[in-house]
Amino acid sequence: MDYAGIPLFNLMKSKLDFMSQRQAVLAQNIANADTPGYKAKDIKEPNFYKLISANGAPPNTLKLAATTAGHILTSATNGSDFKIVKRHSTDELNPNGNNVAIEDEMSKVGQNQAEYQKVLNLYSKAISLFKVAIGNPNTGS
Repeated sequence: MDYAGIPLFNLMKSKLDFMSQRQAVLAQNIANADTPGYKAKDIKEPNFYKLISANGAPPNTLKLAATTAGHILTSATNGSDFKIVKRHSTDELNPNGNNVAIEDEMSKVGQNQAEYQKVLNLYSKAISLFKVAIGNPNTGS
């Protein structure tokens, strides 16, 4: 089954793409913790609430199903929409002009990893529910 046509899966994929790219930026911050003058970066999180309501419908309403992609216009973000920005730290600069605090970065990495795992679990659970609905005997139920 092709899950790409289901808006919920597109949204989860966008969230996973965002968190993967954010993980790379946070790792870059950690790698440059001792680089003189390096400023911590982060990725500006897209407004996933707006992505849900991209068709003008309130986000808590059901969308119509389309048998052909051209019947209902949908939009989804891709990985290139994520913008890397310099993070303004409330911490003081290190003597070398660097504003990376390893403890803060590791905390952000942990939070990002937990959020990624949560979305991945939701994705997996949704696929399992589809398999149960169509009567796939390989669901483990």
